[in-house]
Amino acid sequence: MKYSLLLVLFFTSPLLAQQSDWQIYGDARVRSEFNDTTTVAGDEADRHRMRHRLRVGAKYTASDDLTFNLRLVTGDNDDPNSVHQDAGDVFNTFPVSLDRLHFTWSMNDDLDVMFGKFANPIFRNPIYGELVWDGDVSPEGIAFVHESGPMTMSFGQYVVTEDTASQDADAWMSVASVDSSHDNFVFGASYSFYGNMNGKGVFSGDNRTNAGSGDTFLSDFGILDAVVAYNMDNLMFSVEMIENMRADDSVGSSGLAFGVSYKMDNGDKFYIQHQAIDQDAIFTGFSQDDTLSQASNYEGQILGYKTKFENGLGMHVWGMAVAPSDLDAATGSVSSGDETEYRFRVDFNLKF
Repeated sequence: MKYSLLLVLFFTSPLLAQQSDWQIYGDARVRSEFNDTTTVAGDEADRHRMRHRLRVGAKYTASDDLTFNLRLVTGDNDDPNSVHQDAGDVFNTFPVSLDRLHFTWSMNDDLDVMFGKFANPIFRNPIYGELVWDGDVSPEGIAFVHESGPMTMSFGQYVVTEDTASQDADAWMSVASVDSSHDNFVFGASYSFYGNMNGKGVFSGDNRTNAGSGDTFLSDFGILDAVVAYNMDNLMFSVEMIENMRADDSVGSSGLAFGVSYKMDNGDKFYIQHQAIDQDAIFTGFSQDDTLSQASNYEGQILGYKTKFENGLGMHVWGMAVAPSDLDAATGSVSSGDETEYRFRVDFNLKF
């Protein structure tokens, strides 16, 4: 059934695109990736792999004030942080699922309301914006987005898990965000409050490197994320500060990142960012999955180069090197020698 939905959307997209009420959009990616790490036993664990991603969406305009949006994606539907599919599964076909299904109601010229499963409206660091929220994560619930001049504000109430037996068994979260610009400066901040997360299978199913045991997080999570960026002609600098206001006193709760990017006259872009993220500074179930074994509790750099060709085709060459900050809490490193993990990627991207 899920494959037939993708085929129907793909083959009917030219017809839908001819209708003024429908808009078809999407992107495709082929990635070559090399990972260089060290296992707990001290063995080298290099990995070379090819990955694929396809996202195809359709937007229907019911009226000037109401739109409907859906999107089909490849990848494991049990992983909210990635819609990539690894090559090398005995030539089996790729799984396909929905990562967006929502309505957007424009209440007035400044205020939109989204309800369903949608793209996260949170403000992000303009150089690398996935330290707190991975770009592939699509929350479910309702969100309000208000735009007025250079300022944008959003508030979302999201359902993480739902249990029909009792509301006490539900896990939920609230997310608020605000950003603005003035002259060459960009300011932004968000606060993500994770409510009632323990005992719901979230720790055992989605946690990567946050502290805890069994089905329980050691910390609660109320994450404040603030960004200041300065744009000087083609050169941009950014500082990002992260603090888990509800972390347990026994575990690290802060994050800091410094980044710089340079955009050439032809549109090509170079960027580099240094970041240090404590173990419980972020909620690793929904944060970036670009680093290897350390989703938190690490310090390192990410750098890359982006260029565009013709007809929507582009290339992204990028890499990262991170090492655990606290070896006792590390998940994939040894206690001596070089604990740095390296990842290198070449992405070919197509937007349509």
